[in-house]
Amino acid sequence: MVSFSLENILDNIPYALPPGRTAVKITDPAVRSDSLLQALAKLKTDGYRIAVAWVKDHETYRAVFDQADMICLDTSTMVLPDLVDACRKATPYGSMMLADRVDNQAGFDVCSKAGFSLFQGSFFKQPETMSVKKVLSGIVSKFKLMEAIEQKDPDFSKLAATIQADVTISFRLLSYLNSASFGFRRKIDSIKDAITTLGWNNLKNWLRVVLLSEVSESRHASELIFLSAQRGKFLEQVGIDHDFWGFESDSLFLLGMFSLLEALLSQPMTEIVKYLPLADKLKGALCMEDNNEYVPLLKLARYFEEAEFDQSDAMVNQLGLDTAKVKQAYRGAIDWANKLRVVQFNK
Repeated sequence: MVSFSLENILDNIPYALPPGRTAVKITDPAVRSDSLLQALAKLKTDGYRIAVAWVKDHETYRAVFDQADMICLDTSTMVLPDLVDACRKATPYGSMMLADRVDNQAGFDVCSKAGFSLFQGSFFKQPETMSVKKVLSGIVSKFKLMEAIEQKDPDFSKLAATIQADVTISFRLLSYLNSASFGFRRKIDSIKDAITTLGWNNLKNWLRVVLLSEVSESRHASELIFLSAQRGKFLEQVGIDHDFWGFESDSLFLLGMFSLLEALLSQPMTEIVKYLPLADKLKGALCMEDNNEYVPLLKLARYFEEAEFDQSDAMVNQLGLDTAKVKQAYRGAIDWANKLRVVQFNK
């Protein structure tokens, strides 16, 4: 979803983006004109969706709202009765309602109750509860397996035995490798065989993500796990592309992957880090401690995810990073996580 001015639309700028995957957003429906309406109609015919920002005097601009596939409303300062009223008034347009700037679970629940079907914001990254509770033994065992796979020179026979002892992980791994996505001519029927066939680095990344999905207690788990994997890959690639930082790429992958555990486990990060196989500085970064050299990288990832491009550009300059390489790393991380989701997350 990208906002375009009237001039952009009339100059056919939206056609630079792929149809079927792009929503053209009109932030000011008051700029209506016959030429705009014709351009919007053509965009819809060519496979683009139209999103229009809600305004109180919407009836004045009915011709624009009649074109809308989505009606977007900034819900950050609104209460339930106002949200319900807006959804009711928008009903005649037959559009999906998108709640924008939904920044916490309470806001998400209110907007859902009001009748919105699409949501934009960081609500799913926030923990639903912050009660301090003991980490369940099953979760601790998964963290111990994570610790085993992070050894610099692992004993593969011992590691295979450790993985095989976890029935769920073993089943998912063998199902994954024997799926049509790989098309191996022979069946992979042992963990040792899996390590040899997939390669340790590829298998390690897969195990990291699957173990994360095994410990999740969030109703938004699938999206959070996808985003965690994407963050990990992004930070890993940034580290590889800027080796003058001296950060280990493996550590950066784990930093990104674990950065949403608070939302996944619905527990304070200060409690969670006690069980993670990480160096103290990385644990401090996850707790967003002041003056921690890793924290700016986590902020950079968040700025990209939430399309705060002014802040991401400023952070890239502050850190002395190569803008083109950082943007390519982010695109590559999205592609990598998408492929992983297609073959594994939806199983």
